[in-house]
Amino acid sequence: MLILQGLLRAATTIGGGTNKKTGEIIPERKVLQVETLDSRGLVEVKTITVPDLKPFEGKTGQKIQLSVRAWATGVPVNFMYENTVQAA
Repeated sequence: MLILQGLLRAATTIGGGTNKKTGEIIPERKVLQVETLDSRGLVEVKTITVPDLKPFEGKTGQKIQLSVRAWATGVPVNFMYENTVQAA
């Protein structure tokens, strides 16, 4: 497990509705935008889908830590939310 640490810039729901051309239903996604620094010290914003926004309410502009998994589709490394809560 990896921990992504950065400033929470947004916590919102995106998507939802119907594609006007194809009629495809677009599901809603709950996403966070987390500002981090790359290896050169330049700002990057990572958009990460999460199952619930409640733990992040009122934390915009604050430093957060998020459990993630890393994956790559070519050169850049991307991150995905990792649920660390164990079912009883």
